Amino acid sequence: MQYVSTRGEAPVLGFSDAVLAGLARDGGLYVPDAWPQFSAAEIRAMRGLAYPDLAIRVLSPFLGDEIAMPVFERLVREAYATFRHEAVCPLVQTGSNMFVLELFHGPTLAFKDVAMQLLARLMDHVLAERDQRATIVGATSGDTGGAYT
Repeated sequence: MQYVSTRGEAPVLGFSDAVLAGLARDGGLYVPDAWPQFSAAEIRAMRGLAYPDLAIRVLSPFLGDEIAMPVFERLVREAYATFRHEAVCPLVQTGSNMFVLELFHGPTLAFKDVAMQLLARLMDHVLAERDQRATIVGATSGDTGGAYT
């Protein structure tokens, strides 16, 4: 799968390069050049999947052939094993027609753990495959910094 900048002036990248690039050189965001589609039957089949299994199913089309499926599955399972609730992000009913999605069960208790626990592992994997290292410096006034660890 290829990724293009929302501003259209940056090089087209594959998944691994887009993960490491963050923002595109032109200041845009990298997005897929084509969006994977799921049929109604495929979506119904996802009902009831555990969060890691659902994440694998939904995210795997975005990888192209850059990360082997067994490796990706391991990274996803490791990322969400750090959460304190077996559902990762439980949907809790608080009233007759009211539900709350709890996003605070990650290791830093920040909602950003949901994305960052996997993203950090993806970055580590890509860097290790290239025999490279990176240091991420983030400035934040909130809970972003802790979620990067």
